[in-house]
Amino acid sequence: MKKLLLIPASLIGAAAVFTGELYRYTFRREGSRLLSPLLDKKGHEEAYYLRRDAAAEALRHQSRTKLQIRSARGELLTGYYYPAGGEGKRIAFIIHGYRSEHTETAGMYYNYYASRGFDLFCSDHTAHGESEGRQIGFDYFESADCLLWIDELCRRFGSDTQIILHGFSMGAATVLKMSSQCPSQVKMIVADCGYTSGETQLKSSLGPMYPIMRGLNRIIAGYDLRDTDVRPSLRQSHLPILFVHGRKDRSVAFSNGDTLYDMYPGPKDCLFVDDARHVECMYVDPKGYESKLDAFIHQYLS
Repeated sequence: MKKLLLIPASLIGAAAVFTGELYRYTFRREGSRLLSPLLDKKGHEEAYYLRRDAAAEALRHQSRTKLQIRSARGELLTGYYYPAGGEGKRIAFIIHGYRSEHTETAGMYYNYYASRGFDLFCSDHTAHGESEGRQIGFDYFESADCLLWIDELCRRFGSDTQIILHGFSMGAATVLKMSSQCPSQVKMIVADCGYTSGETQLKSSLGPMYPIMRGLNRIIAGYDLRDTDVRPSLRQSHLPILFVHGRKDRSVAFSNGDTLYDMYPGPKDCLFVDDARHVECMYVDPKGYESKLDAFIHQYLS
């Protein structure tokens, strides 16, 4: 009888350990020592990583100014301003994605924006890079933090500064989430490989564990994944938005970009690249990407 009672207890213990590790893997800065080595897989060819990492290293050697603000949660957030000819009056705010950091994303776009007379501003999200925090918000925390960063840029460079928001993956969802709340200094948005909601994204990846993860996260992090849906914000936004997505995206399904573009009632355009995977559109089709961005800048920025 004692042996029979030990079997369920051991299974319960194993399930509890797995649940905790899956939560850390999904929502915590530190990830999971058990699951990360098993579940983290490369989503790009080696040539993409070589170009991305070389561009990130080059960006780290550019002249830059470190900025810091406090989030509403009390975390110290870090960002960097890269002067590149815009004199603080034309700024491209590059917003990175899930488990990334600012140089890894912004490096490949520095030359484009600098050549068009834009300075760059890039921040590390909460629980990423040099910023404090342990919990990832799937756009819930990040959108509120980026609005604070915009306030800081306007305070430093004046109310006549013009800002482009350019987000990638979770960063694209972040810029869409905040699109209805942006001040007049934000002139346009680029949403590259964004999702409709963190809930939809995690339902796909977590499967039957999703309800448990959602419940745990409401208790631990204090937000509901249903509140990461970007569509209510889009329905209230009037900003020009360029939707970008790769048709071969394996991380955020192309159907997300297609859906968001179709539903958006404001001024818009799209770039859907046939052979591009997740955030690869500039890598696969640089001329097409630059052409679309040039047209948007010419139309919506003075």
